[in-house]
Amino acid sequence: MLPDASFEAPTDRGMIEAFVQHVFEGTARPVVDAGCGTGRMTRLLASLGVAVSGIDLSAGMIAVARGTSPELSFEVADLSELPYADMQLGGVFAWYSMIHSLPGDLPRIFSEFFRVLAPGGHALLSFQVGEGHRHLSRAYGHDVSMESHLFTPEVIAGLLAGAGFIVIAQLTRQARPHETTPQAVLLAHRPANED
Repeated sequence: MLPDASFEAPTDRGMIEAFVQHVFEGTARPVVDAGCGTGRMTRLLASLGVAVSGIDLSAGMIAVARGTSPELSFEVADLSELPYADMQLGGVFAWYSMIHSLPGDLPRIFSEFFRVLAPGGHALLSFQVGEGHRHLSRAYGHDVSMESHLFTPEVIAGLLAGAGFIVIAQLTRQARPHETTPQAVLLAHRPANED
């Protein structure tokens, strides 16, 4: 249903392009698409010249990503236990992936994002704005059973700060006709000088 990044709003694309520019100007290290699903955004980042790989908890999603984009690297992994060394990456891209994590798990996830980023590295996170959770039983024309969580930008910014990040840009936009909530994108970085 979402084969590529053409679904994304122009303002969201602007934040993605800002993230890519920061990665290019920063550490010149690779990026992980954390919670990549079928790899549609991984492909977008690669098309923009980013050295990117994808991880997802779902083996089925990773199988689709590998079949669709065999030239890219995809691995089954948990957001709270990233398969990277300390300070290995220049960017962490979490496009609507943390919405499937319990709110109590986010401090550990954001600490992992911080751990794997080199000083000066950047993280981009997107999510639906609100509070609480919602259960979907039907989506994209299929019967499903899926929980997702809503967050305010202030909550996410506070959790990122608690992990050591500095939020440098925030976008909150109104819902488009096919969306039920406002959407947010936060761009944060691990300080280059950590004194």
